[in-house]
Amino acid sequence: MAAEDPSAAQPRPITGGAVMTAASQVTVALTGALATVAVARLLGPEGTAAFTVALSLFVMLMTVSTLGLESGVTWLISSRRWGARAAFAQAQAAALVLGLAGMGIGLLARALIPAAFDGVSTTLVLVVCAGLPFALSWLFSSYIALAVDAYERYVTAPALQSAVALAGVAGLAAAFGLDGAIAGLAASHAVAAVAMLVWNRRRLPPDDVPPQPGLASMREAVSFGVKSYSAHALQFLNYRLDLFILNAVAAQAKVGHYAVAISVTSAMWLLPSALSAVVFPRVAALTGTGDEEQRAMVEEKSLRHVAVITLVSALLLAGGLVALVEVVYGAEFRPAIELGLILLPGVSLIGIANVLSATTVGRGFPIYSLYTALIATPPTILLYVLLVPSMEATGAALASSISYGLSFLLSAFYFRRVTGLRVAPLLVPGRSELDDYRRVARLVRERLRRSA
Repeated sequence: MAAEDPSAAQPRPITGGAVMTAASQVTVALTGALATVAVARLLGPEGTAAFTVALSLFVMLMTVSTLGLESGVTWLISSRRWGARAAFAQAQAAALVLGLAGMGIGLLARALIPAAFDGVSTTLVLVVCAGLPFALSWLFSSYIALAVDAYERYVTAPALQSAVALAGVAGLAAAFGLDGAIAGLAASHAVAAVAMLVWNRRRLPPDDVPPQPGLASMREAVSFGVKSYSAHALQFLNYRLDLFILNAVAAQAKVGHYAVAISVTSAMWLLPSALSAVVFPRVAALTGTGDEEQRAMVEEKSLRHVAVITLVSALLLAGGLVALVEVVYGAEFRPAIELGLILLPGVSLIGIANVLSATTVGRGFPIYSLYTALIATPPTILLYVLLVPSMEATGAALASSISYGLSFLLSAFYFRRVTGLRVAPLLVPGRSELDDYRRVARLVRERLRRSA
């Protein structure tokens, strides 16, 4: 059996993991944006609306179907309570069962509320849902790789899926329209799943943790993950319920405009998500070791970095919305500019909230993520009900931005409860962060020289 990439005894530097994850997120953003442009150009606003509804359904079902297993598995492996190989085998079986259950939920939702799926037939729902077992497979595989510091595999999975989706969606949309685009999306998850299955089977380290009988570790992983899972599922409901309500009450062209605004502004989440992804297992690994100084350093520096990332990204994205939307997507998508600017403050805050949540969950308090979602969901739904029917896409953007801001405030409150630290002072970067960026720049240059 080939040796694992990282050493089990010495954790790899978190900076390298953050850089690789950020590169993967940028790849996902770029390929996802190009796929959206291809769909917009080939199918127009109406086709873009239908494709985005199908894609949102898929992501919602994927979120619901995980049961938080990816978080629970990562936490148990990082804290050396479950062997990576044993976790890998059980997680793949869970991916099949949970994926099939998610398919059933999707078809049931299409049958019960057809107005929300205007433009997306039952057959297309079945096609897109067929990718769920594969998507869960590569998702679980990637988080197991993350738990053993195998950052290369963790970042490859989403980048590979997104790149294959670009080729499949664009190519099949050109040939077969909306049907082809959705088929290309589903097929991309199958490709990523097979690649991760082969890679993890060959490269995971031998287990050095005594196995628990039966499904004891799986139950413990679900018990831990279900709290953050419930929060994530409710949060995604907050983030995307507006699209389904808008699809039921507005013309499809307006839904298409809003879909492009969502696609463009979602780029704000990428780098904060990359940072939170590596912060979570590192905080989990340091919790209970007695190394409070090292854990505090990771937590505090992650917030200062996300503040810089958010500010720079927001300024660039605002300029990009104004200057490039019409050029890239076409003049018929001009209304997406205003919608994107309304969404921008909220998506900026939710990126910071993700890093706050990574710390509280990593410290063993996923329940606070659930509390955040439970508190934020009722006012969010009320805003959607009040604003979307009367103001349509503008109301959806305004309600979503307010909802994101509320989630940030709640995440900051629970971060302080867990760590005792006020968030505002930690969002001001210092000289050490500038030194970090210099080290990252050197690391990138070295990697480029080695690959040249």
